[in-house]
Amino acid sequence: MVYIGKELDTKQRTYRVVTIVMFAVAVLTLLARLLVGALPDMPDLAFDAIFSIIVQVLVFLLMPFLAYKLVLGKNVREIAEFSNMRKIKWYYLVLAVGVGFCAFIATIGISSIWQAIIASTGYVHSSSSTVYPEQFNIGMFLAEMALTALLPGFCEEFLIRGGVLTTMRGSYRYIAVLWIMAAVFGLFHQNITQVFYTACFGMLMAFLTIKLGSIFPAMVIHFVNNGLSVYLSYADEYNWSLGGSFYDTIDNGLMTNAGSIFGVYILIVLIGAGLVTLMLFLKKREKLQKQKEVILDSGFDQTNGRVVMFGEENKKFVEEIGMEKMVYGKDYAPEALYRPSVRDNAFLVGATVVTVLSTFATYLWGLM
Repeated sequence: MVYIGKELDTKQRTYRVVTIVMFAVAVLTLLARLLVGALPDMPDLAFDAIFSIIVQVLVFLLMPFLAYKLVLGKNVREIAEFSNMRKIKWYYLVLAVGVGFCAFIATIGISSIWQAIIASTGYVHSSSSTVYPEQFNIGMFLAEMALTALLPGFCEEFLIRGGVLTTMRGSYRYIAVLWIMAAVFGLFHQNITQVFYTACFGMLMAFLTIKLGSIFPAMVIHFVNNGLSVYLSYADEYNWSLGGSFYDTIDNGLMTNAGSIFGVYILIVLIGAGLVTLMLFLKKREKLQKQKEVILDSGFDQTNGRVVMFGEENKKFVEEIGMEKMVYGKDYAPEALYRPSVRDNAFLVGATVVTVLSTFATYLWGLM
């Protein structure tokens, strides 16, 4: 009973610390937006750099890392495990590149539909246009890739599909976790034009991280998705042969042959779904292979109906290959979910309120 009590205390402390981090992230992100908005005129890249360093590096990465280390007492290896930073076969990362391309196309369609919906209510989207130098500047291009693709791909995944996902999985059932993660990622962007497609993207990344047991494919997908946006903007500006007329081609196609554009869109979405299915199939086959190896290298206790494992196999390995019942016996019961109290959820509710209000404020701004 003492052990169970300590375990519950640990889960409660983890839940509270992570939700406090989520609240702090929501507030600090909003303050960073206001701060950058109040700065005097300067190049767009300078605004992006200031905002990204504050939000991505300090808020999304450093703050949760220090919270996990100093408050929860985790070492670097434990933080990596808590944040789902586990090794994964190289071919998952290769497939993730393809999923990233397909996800980019899918989000264009989702974003277009969402913007049409809010535009029908009178909302006017005011997008800032980046001022490019007359000649292509490789330094500026790489800087934008780092700020827009590399940092979000690592820092946002570390926070959202890392400690936040792990904590939510310990307290809510699978489907509820996916919806929570969708809402978190959508609302934390604090922008009405981004909230819907980022929510869909967040649900997909949470799904893949749970199923594959690693955050690295999500990081690759996130990087490719954001990086394509940067690349195509430069390709359009400098008339590159590869992708230089991407958006114009879509617009013209919708005007002249919308059916073909829609057909290509559906095909790309289906290809993305196929790549995700292939990743899941490979992961399942990998688990089955590990199970066979465990059984061959171990014995089977007919009396107690369980595998007798030789060596110092730990619980995480047993869970990873899905052999809990076979190893611990037919009476094995999965670890109970921690049920957070109203007090435990206070900061999660606070984070939700802040992000909902800030997102709604961007909608009101577009109505003016």
